[in-house]
Amino acid sequence: MKLERIDRLTHLSLKSGLFPYQLDVSVFLADGLLIDAGSGNTEKKIAQWLKNEKLSGLAITHVHEDHTGAAWWVQRHFAVPVYIHKKSIAEANLPSDVPLYRRLVWGNRKAFHPDPIPDFIETENYRFDIYDAPGHHPYHIVLQEKNMGWIFTGDLYVGRKQFVAFKDENISDAIDSLKKILQLDFDTVFCSHSGIQKNGKEKIKAKLQFFEDIRGQVVNLRRKGLAPEEIAKIVFPNWNLWTVVSKGEWSALNIINTI
Repeated sequence: MKLERIDRLTHLSLKSGLFPYQLDVSVFLADGLLIDAGSGNTEKKIAQWLKNEKLSGLAITHVHEDHTGAAWWVQRHFAVPVYIHKKSIAEANLPSDVPLYRRLVWGNRKAFHPDPIPDFIETENYRFDIYDAPGHHPYHIVLQEKNMGWIFTGDLYVGRKQFVAFKDENISDAIDSLKKILQLDFDTVFCSHSGIQKNGKEKIKAKLQFFEDIRGQVVNLRRKGLAPEEIAKIVFPNWNLWTVVSKGEWSALNIINTI
């Protein structure tokens, strides 16, 4: 567990799961607003940290279990609003039931009862404007603090490259969302997995370029009559642990099918 402080913001970075099924998870506390709530497997560490903090609210970028793990705990222990996209409320009201590999890495989460996220959220010192950014999830949002040059991207960025996607991801939508947020003013990306990214606009551009390059390859291979499975092996030839353990739920083929 690592803590990093910038201005009125604290970044908590955690490891979720056990090696080799282990990935980074980040949550951010900005002037009392908690942005994302980690995974079920990191819930206890997040709760221990939050016991010494003051919260004014919780904003969740999307309903996946690695962003909502401690949401129920926040709701039980703090009299603050919990926000999520309005179309994810029904799912949040039920406990998650994810496949085994996702339980090993992130764990299931308990049910919680959020409110629809508004167009903006104000804290004592900051204003966070909310924008729809589908792609990784149909009801994914990002939060921008314009005056600070900050943008909280959930799982829209994660890294410059991407080699697997979930079956409910849509890479064409992600491309549109990356283009959309590039129109906003920001210089620092706050990612819920790769943490704080300086020169954030350049990194978002790099992710967009990666997807557009992949799209170009896929279009050319489709014109040659290749099937999606054949294209996936050409564009992403390397063996991937997550494709194997997820039985294809998290795979390169899902990128090919939606780009």
